[in-house]
Amino acid sequence: MRGKVMVPKIQAINYHLSSTTEDFILKKLQKIGTHIKQNSESLKITIKKENDTFDIDGHLHFNWGKIIHIKEKGKELHSLVESLVERLQNTANKEKGKKENNK
Repeated sequence: MRGKVMVPKIQAINYHLSSTTEDFILKKLQKIGTHIKQNSESLKITIKKENDTFDIDGHLHFNWGKIIHIKEKGKELHSLVESLVERLQNTANKEKGKKENNK
């Protein structure tokens, strides 16, 4: 996906995603490294709310076929988003390292 900017898809189920919350998520996603963005086909984040608990799923698809799936569950959405983005970054860095070592 070189030369293109990966646009994450954010989906909410049983929850109204305000523009403020969406902006917060997009701002956090900016922290993902450039090398990851350049080698990613897509990123989908799904936020599901049941009662007072949030389930967040993140799916990151790399252009070499690898898919990373991260789940977070809890009551505080912003802290879940921060944790999800951090875990996506760490896992993506490991996958990128594995790919480079297999060249």
